[in-house]
Amino acid sequence: MSLRILPADVRTPVSLAYLLARAADTITDTPNISSSVKIKSINTLKHALNIDEIDVNLSDFTKNNIKHDLSNLDNQLINEIPSILRCIHSLNAEHYIQVKHVVLTLIEGMEMDLNYFGKRLKTSRLASLKNDDELDTYIYLVAGCVGSFWTQITLATESSIYKIDLDLMSALGVEFGKALQMTNILRDFPSDIDLGKCYIPDEQLNKLNLTANDLLNHHKEDEIRQLLTNQIHKTLDLYESAQQYFLSIPSNKLRLRLAVLWPLILGLGTLNSLAMNNNWPKSKSVTKVSRLWVYKMMLKSLFIVSSDFLIKSWFRQLRASITYQLNA
Repeated sequence: MSLRILPADVRTPVSLAYLLARAADTITDTPNISSSVKIKSINTLKHALNIDEIDVNLSDFTKNNIKHDLSNLDNQLINEIPSILRCIHSLNAEHYIQVKHVVLTLIEGMEMDLNYFGKRLKTSRLASLKNDDELDTYIYLVAGCVGSFWTQITLATESSIYKIDLDLMSALGVEFGKALQMTNILRDFPSDIDLGKCYIPDEQLNKLNLTANDLLNHHKEDEIRQLLTNQIHKTLDLYESAQQYFLSIPSNKLRLRLAVLWPLILGLGTLNSLAMNNNWPKSKSVTKVSRLWVYKMMLKSLFIVSSDFLIKSWFRQLRASITYQLNA
């Protein structure tokens, strides 16, 4: 949604970065393929970017991929990687460097995920990150870096907002990206546990006298709920930076504002849905907002996007609802 609403000059480089990163992510998420094959395949992509090549050889991935593991669209995306690289090479020099840098950073995050969890998933023990620093590194690599990239592309293209402090906005953008990734981690907590991996680090588990394997059973439900509640509060702190990021965009830049506002509100809405779901830590289905909720959110945003007062009020309402649900 955010890509479609962006001004055309911004949309092209951001969309190309998204497509190539999405292709790499599709490779890393494909089931029934070994981590070694996945790592080799995304290394091929990384090598192509580093040496400015267009042709990539993904034969190891394609011959190991059972076609029904991927949708037709995903298979088509993988096949279009050379075309995506060709389009990236056609960008102006500044955009090309920025797209190349962010995709390489995102791939580094995918490699971290595969190296950390890929080989451990075959064991009976649940794998978890060790400490907050590892988590912070991970969420920067797979999402936070996008906030900085988005900011650099936007400020370079939208010359009328050049007075905005680039360093400050980039830092806020990084926090924004981290907030969205933490929301994804919390949303996917039950399914990730089923896969044998936990992104919430041992450092946080130990504070509640939990071990990673305690998350595999339900005899410590209260402690697990408190663990997740603590992570929601930390994520809400990151959304403070996301709010500041949005409010720094001039009120007359409606497209840019909407492109930022939609993921922000969607993220807070998702946290609210998680807080409302008492069964969330052990749910077999993904907790998320409804499609109707998304449509209503988008419609409302069209009428109030230029009003800082109304947007702030919307933020406060969502945060208050999340806090209330957590304390209920």
